[in-house]
Amino acid sequence: MNPTTQQADELFRTRNRSVASAFYRQLRTEGFTHQQIIELSTTLLDLVTEDLRERVQPAK
Repeated sequence: MNPTTQQADELFRTRNRSVASAFYRQLRTEGFTHQQIIELSTTLLDLVTEDLRERVQPAK
């Protein structure tokens, strides 16, 4: 039986939260400060944004 879209969305959110929590705990264990984690998050968002732009407008 296939999960409904709503169930699939909930599983996706739960997985994302779990992965993010584990990543955050690891960063804190490694000694990252809150500011460093924010900067890392910003860098990750920048990379995703760049990738999406390249997919829409391939480099010439």
